[in-house]
Formats: sequence, C-alpha cells, structure tokens
Amino acid sequence: MTVTGITDMGDRCVDQLSGGELQRVWLATCLAQDTGVVLLDEPTNHLDLRYQVETLDLVRDLADEHGTALGVVLHDLNHAAAVADDVVLLHQGRVRAAGAPVDVLTAEHLSEVYGLPIRSIVDPVTGAVRVEAQGRHHQPGR
Repeated sequence: MTVTGITDMGDRCVDQLSGGELQRVWLATCLAQDTGVVLLDEPTNHLDLRYQVETLDLVRDLADEHGTALGVVLHDLNHAAAVADDVVLLHQGRVRAAGAPVDVLTAEHLSEVYGLPIRSIVDPVTGAVRVEAQGRHHQPGR
C-alpha cells in the first residue's frame, strides 16, 4: 500500500513542501509504522480532489484489507458518509448522534447541529448518503 507520488518528495526539505504534500508525507509516515490502530485528523485537508479520493480509498483499504482500526476526523460530511462504517456527530462538545451514516447524517440531526437547513439524500440503490447544505440562496436543481 502506497501514498501516490510520495517518493518524488524524498530529496526536498520539509519546508519546501506544500500543505497537501506535507499531509501526504504524514500519512505515509503513519503507514510505515504498520500499526493496528490509526487516528487521523482531517487527512484530506489541503489536498486536491484526486488526492482526497486516493486518501479516502487508502483509509477504506486499511480497514477492509488490513483490519486496521481507524478513527478519522472529517468535517466533510460526504467524505465521512462515503468511507465510515460508523460516524459520531458532535455538537457543542457532546455526542448528538452515533451509528451508521444513514442513521446519523439525517436532515434533522444536521440541521439542528449546524443551524441551517440541510438535506440528507439516501441513494435508493446503494444506500449511500449525500448531504447538501441549503444556504439562503439555494435554488433546487442548480
């Protein structure tokens, strides 16, 4: 299991790396320890879309193929819904809801926690959850 493109950074000083490159180096360092438990805080922060997807795929592979226990903090609710077996929704330092993404990432829970209208859409075929914040200027179908 590899973090894509990490070997290309081997000859550069850490202060020459972008935020996204540094994030990938930290993830590679974590993987090199080959531990049974990995805790990650915003592993997709500072990453472009390609590396966000690759990182989330890697996280899922660690759990599925290697039996690694993962605790991952993600503020992107769609990322959390895509990779998590279980999620914990916090509000003011307390657990508001915990369980499967479809049970936790509901419009009711999220609208209460974030203080704005939020839609939670469950794909009828896959059961995957997608979350959409409804800002003041939201126009359906746009």
